[in-house]
Amino acid sequence: MMNSRERMFAILQGREADFVPIFPKIAFSNVLACHGMTVREYMTDSACMARAVIGAQELFGWDTLAFHTDIGSEGHALGSLYEQPEHGPSQLTKYLLNDIADYEKIVTPDPNVALPMKTVIDAVKIAKREKGSDAFIQAWTNGPLNIASQVLRIDSLLTEMLDNPEALHLLLERCLATGLVYAKALVSAGADAIAFGHAMASSSVISKEHYTEFALPYEKRLVAAIHKEGAVAITHICGNIVPIVGLISENGSDIIDFDHVCDFGTLNQSAPEKIFRGNISPELLAFGTEEQIDENVKRLLMTGGKTRKLILGSGCEIALNTPINNLHAFVKAGRNYGKLS
Repeated sequence: MMNSRERMFAILQGREADFVPIFPKIAFSNVLACHGMTVREYMTDSACMARAVIGAQELFGWDTLAFHTDIGSEGHALGSLYEQPEHGPSQLTKYLLNDIADYEKIVTPDPNVALPMKTVIDAVKIAKREKGSDAFIQAWTNGPLNIASQVLRIDSLLTEMLDNPEALHLLLERCLATGLVYAKALVSAGADAIAFGHAMASSSVISKEHYTEFALPYEKRLVAAIHKEGAVAITHICGNIVPIVGLISENGSDIIDFDHVCDFGTLNQSAPEKIFRGNISPELLAFGTEEQIDENVKRLLMTGGKTRKLILGSGCEIALNTPINNLHAFVKAGRNYGKLS
């Protein structure tokens, strides 16, 4: 039987694998595996983060160690102000920029010093020492539009796409620089893969034309940099990506995430050369029954498992209110219906 690292690389390299890999999107919800640990401890203490991520992988049996804080990581490091509740994700209290004209305030941080980047980097180092030969290690950064939304109000950001595209490109260049240095540091720490979140690029948010202008060129550069460092690149765009999946495939990433609102067969038909990860609904995992989870996993794997172009995951972040038994049911179904050899 393969270990998780072997299983992931077999799928990525087009070789025979024993099972469809199981790879949910899980960040601060790793604390579900650690009785008594608070979200604040997870988000601010690298040893706690490493213990939670490793503990979750060992408890549930999925195939990756996934390191991240939450959507505010780069914005926090750049100077937007956040509060950190004890039992939930960080909350943005003040944007760094009042206006896009202030984009020069964005100065690329040193990720080995700036928080919370340093916390994640140090946690990856711990995991690499303890589990590096057995586990596939993934860490997260954000795409430039997402980083921009952490330093400038989203309504202002979307307005600038129409009214001031030149200034927006200047802002995105600085946001890209932040993502690049963070990704490089995470790979140096031991990450096998870098996923970048780009929800602002979703067809649920912007048009296909705006994706082509304001997202795709920057994604291509980020993916190229991740590959240059020797790591796997994963694109995560929430919501509907059906209208743009052909364009996403052009950014060069190895894996494309897809949310529960998208259909694997449709995406695979548009980009048959790509590997997709998804797409069990986090809402189902949180509020559904074990039987419903089993049925949804079965349906997905019967459709896409044998293609060897599918990695079983959640459509997006697993919520903190998700029952432990439902996560066990998700993995059990993945092994029951995901056998490949």
